[in-house]
Amino acid sequence: MSTNNKNENVLQETLIVLFYFFLIALVVTAVSACGSSSQSNSPSQPVAVPDSQGGGAPLPEEQEDFTLVSEVILSATGATSASETYASIESVFGEGSIEAPDLFAGDHTSTPHILEETDSVVGPHFVFLAHRDDDFNKGDQSDRQRNEIKTYDKSDDEVLGFEGETMQFEWYFYVASDMSLTSKFSHFFQLKARNDSEDNSNGNDDQPVITLSAVEKDSSGKELQVRHSVGFNSDGSRTSDVYLVRANWSDIADEWVKVFVQATFAEEGHFIMQITRVGDGATIIDINETNIDMWRGVSDEDFIRPKWGIYRSTAEVNKLRQQEERVKFADFVIRKGTL
Repeated sequence: MSTNNKNENVLQETLIVLFYFFLIALVVTAVSACGSSSQSNSPSQPVAVPDSQGGGAPLPEEQEDFTLVSEVILSATGATSASETYASIESVFGEGSIEAPDLFAGDHTSTPHILEETDSVVGPHFVFLAHRDDDFNKGDQSDRQRNEIKTYDKSDDEVLGFEGETMQFEWYFYVASDMSLTSKFSHFFQLKARNDSEDNSNGNDDQPVITLSAVEKDSSGKELQVRHSVGFNSDGSRTSDVYLVRANWSDIADEWVKVFVQATFAEEGHFIMQITRVGDGATIIDINETNIDMWRGVSDEDFIRPKWGIYRSTAEVNKLRQQEERVKFADFVIRKGTL
């Protein structure tokens, strides 16, 4: 056989071997893409948590059919100064969207009340602080204290809910089992109305439409509650809140949970809330209320807005401990969409 023929055979065999290696590589890549999505829990990398569209309890049909129109995200960056943290919040929710005691004259101005920390579960997150003897309500020394962030009339329309709109809200949430509570209220999330009326013609904006709260019950200990209010009656008398769910505080305490809310803002609206533990994926709260009154507006200028943080009664101050309380939040997401 000539030297040229030998070289041609060697070349052909080499090309065949390379071709088979290429096919094997394609198969391995395809199997990896279709296989498990588990990730490392090493301290250097936050654990990946399934989003609201996957895992956990079966999803309501309305959630599955949600078509995204807009999405706004507020995430901590690990900033070490309060000025950076406050600036990042206001860059998303609008200037004046922070109601922290250190921002109001006559209140607890000597220390920042929203900090940033990082852990191995959710990564960078916000820490909201409350101090029993020092914090007030936007400078007002009343029977309550407030440290919240919100959207409001100076925020972009993408983070405000107008009549007939459907919105989703998502965030991660952490509370400690030893946090002190009273028989009054401690709110961590609110959907509040802006109602351009003083005559209670459609409720009013005094009472939140929805609250995620906690109380200390004398008989059963600490309780997590989701409440719904229809506002005041037309004669000015106050209505009672309706409990959509009452759960054990211990079901969420000392662990990160993910909260998902979907709301359609209408007189006969729709409200969904799911709270899922990050660690084991257990669903703690699963609410799906149809034909629920989710609207208080009387004009095209009215809207519903979210609030997060610590807003609590101090009427039973002796039940609150002097130690600084810390409530953590991460990765706020606000979406608008259609069903």
